[in-house]
Amino acid sequence: MFCSEYEHTLDTKGRVFIPARHREELGETVFIGRGMDGQLNVYPKAVWEDMAGRLAQANQARPTIRNASRFVFSATEYELDRQGRVLISASLRRFADLGSDVVILGNNDHVEIWSRERWQETCDRVLAQGRDSSDDTTKLSELALSL
Repeated sequence: MFCSEYEHTLDTKGRVFIPARHREELGETVFIGRGMDGQLNVYPKAVWEDMAGRLAQANQARPTIRNASRFVFSATEYELDRQGRVLISASLRRFADLGSDVVILGNNDHVEIWSRERWQETCDRVLAQGRDSSDDTTKLSELALSL
């Protein structure tokens, strides 16, 4: 399970250092794709293959499934270099609005790469919304999670 938050920098070639604690679990081959909130998702190969297999079997007539499929199947396979860095394509850097300062988050079965500014905006928005009685908050409570 990936659980963490690190601040790193993207070098001039578009490479980012993956924290050592995540490299073993990620493995040398990763899949990087677009996330639904403007971040990049970094998946271990086995996790990506499992997710892709389930989506391939899902009902593609449903718009939500088609949209999820587009995000998953547009992911690109990458190799970590000997220093634990991964080169992120220019198109993915543009999508995630990555500048030199990035935040790397662990999120259960994958790692996320955010622009530092976008991550801060996301945190600020979540905190501003506060707690409410929405169905989502109720569902989190049922899972014994309180935010």
